[in-house]
Parts: sequence; C-alpha cells; structure tokens
Amino acid sequence: MKPNESLLDKLHQLQIKNRELEQVHLLQTLILDGLHVILTIDDIDTLFAQFFGLLRQALNFDAAVMTQLSKDQTQLLPVSSTETDNSGALSIVQHVHQKGLQRPLNAFHISLLLEKPLPLSSPWANMRSLLGIDIRTQHADYQLWIFSSQRAAFGPHDLTLLQQFSSFAGSTINQVEKRRLQEQQKELEAKQDQIEKVLMSSEKMASLGQMAAGVAHEINNPLSYVLSNIQNLAYNHEQLHQLIEALKHEVAADKAQSILEHYRYQAICADTDDIMAEMTEGATRVKDIVKSLRQFSHPDQSKVDDIDLAELIDNTLRVAWNQIKYSAQVEKNYGNKRIVVTARAAQLSQVLLNILVNAAQACDDNRGLIQITLCDDKDNAFIEIKDNGCGIPEDTLSKIFDPFFTTKAVGKGTGLGLAISKAIIEQHSGSIQVISQPNQGTSFVIALPKQPDLSNYHADDYL
Repeated sequence: MKPNESLLDKLHQLQIKNRELEQVHLLQTLILDGLHVILTIDDIDTLFAQFFGLLRQALNFDAAVMTQLSKDQTQLLPVSSTETDNSGALSIVQHVHQKGLQRPLNAFHISLLLEKPLPLSSPWANMRSLLGIDIRTQHADYQLWIFSSQRAAFGPHDLTLLQQFSSFAGSTINQVEKRRLQEQQKELEAKQDQIEKVLMSSEKMASLGQMAAGVAHEINNPLSYVLSNIQNLAYNHEQLHQLIEALKHEVAADKAQSILEHYRYQAICADTDDIMAEMTEGATRVKDIVKSLRQFSHPDQSKVDDIDLAELIDNTLRVAWNQIKYSAQVEKNYGNKRIVVTARAAQLSQVLLNILVNAAQACDDNRGLIQITLCDDKDNAFIEIKDNGCGIPEDTLSKIFDPFFTTKAVGKGTGLGLAISKAIIEQHSGSIQVISQPNQGTSFVIALPKQPDLSNYHADDYL
C-alpha cells in the first residue's frame, strides 16, 4: 500500500472513530440531561416536552410528535407534540401504522408512504423525511416520530442514536409513571382514611342524633305537663290570695290580722311567688335544652335565599347586643364590596349568634374586643370572628364541637351550640375552624361556598 493510501486510510479510520465518539458524547449528554429530568419532573406531558428539547441538542429536525398505541392496537393516539396543530402528523404516522411498517423507521421521502399528499394548507405538507421508533414502558406503548422538511435528512447514525435514546427514554418514563402511581396511591390512601373517619363520625353523629331526638321527645311530653301545671298553680295561688283578701273583710280586722300573722300568710305568699318564679325559670331552661336537642338532631329546614352577609352579621349583632355591650367593643371589617351567598338566613344567623355570644362571655369585661372580618374569593366567602378573651386550653380545643361538651358552669350552657353550628355550616357545604391560645383569644373562621348545592337537603337526613 502506498504511503498516501495508508495515510488516507488512517484518516478515514480516525473520521469514523471521531463520529463514533461524537455519537457517544451526544448519547451521554442526552442521558445526563435525562437524569436531570428524572429527578425534577413528575408530569408525563412535561417530560415529553423535555424529551423534544433534549433531542434538538443531538438531531436537526423541524417537528416531533409522541403517540401512544390504543388498547385495541389499531390507532395511534396523540400524546405530545412540538406543534400546536398535529393533525397532519397524525395522518402520516397513522398511515404508516396501518401499512404495518416496523420501527425503527427511516423514511427518506414521506410522500412515497402516502397514497395521496396532505392538503397544502397543512403545516405538515412540506415535511419530507421521517424517523420513527417505539418506546415501551410497563404501562403503555409509545412511538416517537421525528420530522424534517429536508429530503433524506436523517442518516444511519441519527437512527442509531435515536434507538439508543429510546431505551433510556422508556426507563425514564417508567420512573416518572412509577412515582406518579405511588403519589396517586398515597392520595387514594389519604382519601380512604379521610372517608373512613368521616363515615365513623357520621355513624357516631347519626346515633347521637337519634338518641338526642328520642331524649328530646321523652322529655318534652312531661315537660309540657310541668309547664302547664305551673301556670295552673300560679293561677290557683292568685285565686287563693284573692279569696283570703276577700275573707279579711268578713272578719274583724284585729282578729283577721292575728290569724294571718299566726299562719305567716305574707311570708308564705312571698315564698310561694319565689318558688313559682324558680320553677318557671327551671322549666324554661329545660325547654331551651330540649329545643337545642331538636335543632341538633333535626335542624329546621328554612327558606333558601341570596343573603348579604354584612346585613346578616349586623342583624345578628343587634340581637346579641344586650349580651355583648357590657363585655366588649365590636370592630367590623367588611371591605368595600357586597358579598352574597345562597343559604338559609335563619340557620346562619343562629351560628353567628352562638359564636358572638361565646366571644362576649370569653371577654367578660369592658376591655374586650371582638373583630369581625368579611372577605371572599371567586367561589367562597369567609367570616372570621376573633376575640381577645380568655382563650381555650389546648387539651379542650379538639372537643369544642362535640355535643354536650362545655367549659361553662352548670346552668350556663348545654354544650350543644357549637355542635349545632358545625352541623349547619356543613349542611351548607362549608367548614368552620377555630384557633385559640389561653389568655390571648380565640378566632373562628367560617368558609361558605357562594353557590352551595342545597337541593338535596331533607330534614329526615339529620334525624
């Protein structure tokens, strides 16, 4: 072999080695960038878009499309594309699939694969060359299609590089799919746990509601007798008093006075009046407890209407003002716009009244402050009622919505107010939360959907 021929042969071998090294370098670059993708991306769509960006570093092409094989193996479904309109590309690759052409595919002239050319209005009509490979994962079969407007744009090295990249791409997609499935499983487990807790709470509340309804019914009947008899007894007492006063005129004054003093008539009358008042107060308190039990177990269905929350709060404040004015000042922050929700005004007013009275009782001096803040977003309205009162100890904070739980003295509260309030808010598809610290105050935050679905409300559901 002549020296020049030997030199040319060595030069050719070096060029081949150089191309191989360049291809290895390109593949390594793709893999390193792909590893970064694995660590930073959890969304499949974003992953495919990143793949297109990675391939542009190694291949010169005009457009790319990722498809997925349908379950019946007959169609290629679009997954992602570098272009907004990928209908033309789908027509091309679907035709390739129907003809049974295997991948990897390196088509030097797309028009030879088609029975008729694409409409000139299609942005894909000027595509001339096509590379296609399969990317298989545990859960799907994908196809990557690379287009160029140049005829015979891709060589064997491009196809080899794409084949090598497809293996790595499949592993990458597997990892992302695995992470996504794990996250979905965690979300499902969390939802299942939440549903189980809700079901347990619902069963508990349903049982408690039935018990409360039964207790209210059993108490209400004898209570009606007691209240009625107290009224009759008061009437009889008044009649006896009038009778004795009338008899006094039939007996000598000094003798009548002696008899009345002997039997302590005036003291007995005064004592009887006190007894009657105490009996009436006690029976009325029991009646209020029964009424609360009924509201808890069987909330009244009231008219659904569009409610201006600022007006509702002001009206409720007027009702509660006699219990607030000696304990606290009220600061209102309603903002500048009208906030309207669809709800049952009577029930929401009951909730606000209960929280406002509790806030006033927590302050219990003329230095108290109750702040009412009203705001909203696109779908929800928010009411915050915050006081600077005594606060709620941490060990009792989780119990305040439990029926019959109260920190008030005996005779001051039944422990049903907040339980009923929570039930009403949840009936409106809302939520109520409380934040409190001892000696620093308490904040109740009510969230209400502006347009809740109240059409499925049935009173019997809350028995």
